[in-house]
Amino acid sequence: MDSNLKQGKAARFIPLALVFLVIVFAALTAMFFAKSNDLEAALTDAQANATKAQQDAQALRKKGEDGLKAANARIAALEQERADAEKMKVLLAAIEPQLTPVLEAASRAKTGKPDARAAGLVGLGLIGQIVHGQKHDAALATLERALAIDGANCPAGLAINLAGTKKLDVTPECAALLPAAPAAKDAKPAAEAKPAAEAKPAAEAKPAPETKPAPEAKSAAPAK
Repeated sequence: MDSNLKQGKAARFIPLALVFLVIVFAALTAMFFAKSNDLEAALTDAQANATKAQQDAQALRKKGEDGLKAANARIAALEQERADAEKMKVLLAAIEPQLTPVLEAASRAKTGKPDARAAGLVGLGLIGQIVHGQKHDAALATLERALAIDGANCPAGLAINLAGTKKLDVTPECAALLPAAPAAKDAKPAAEAKPAAEAKPAAEAKPAPETKPAPEAKSAAPAK
């Protein structure tokens, strides 16, 4: 009878145990499922971030490559311009000896107008500056001779000013012949003048120390 009672109790607890196990298993399954979803979402975000970072890196690399190509093209263009300028200098140097006597003779002619005579010397001086440099003494002397003939010759004055050896006054219309120097990009605005520090009040004058009265002179001893 006892065995039957025990079997009956065991039969009642078995379904409860099975239900408990099912609940625990379901809870664990739900937990792992939620973890799996979180991991999948994190993996998706990581993949998206990695893709975006790769795209940004490719865009930056392309931008850098484009900038490098543009810089190389600019350098090549400047090199070509410099080479062309050097060729022109060679050509001017070759023709300078032939032009010198012609222009010198034209400047000494008494029949020509002063501006026409000065123009020949200006051209000769400019050729000398291009071939030998802006500070070339002979070229500057030629330009000064042109100014002595025609004091209003604008190119001569500007060419001398470009050499920097002296500064000549030219009219605004003359100065406008040359392009203005480009403004510096990194130039900072002038600092605002700070207000002068308030003057401190003058120290109060200390009272002068009292002068002690001079001791009375002793009366002279009576004459004997």
